[in-house]
Amino acid sequence: MEDTPNISEMDQNILKILRESSEPLSTYEIAKKANVSWSTANIHLKDLLIKGIIKSKEDSVKSKKRIVWWIEQRTIDKFLS
Repeated sequence: MEDTPNISEMDQNILKILRESSEPLSTYEIAKKANVSWSTANIHLKDLLIKGIIKSKEDSVKSKKRIVWWIEQRTIDKFLS
């Protein structure tokens, strides 16, 4: 695909994790599933966000703020088909 941004193997792994999840995931959850550090996951997630491939929002769980990430179906169709 010529319109597809250049994404690394780690980015592809993160996209697969998000695609297979039924709900948004935190950076920690994604890092654990990808078997990488929190900071490595965060760098790749921010890069994917900047490229417009994934979405994020601030979420609160038990009075703790965290960022959760997800990928929309139309993005899956465009980048992962």
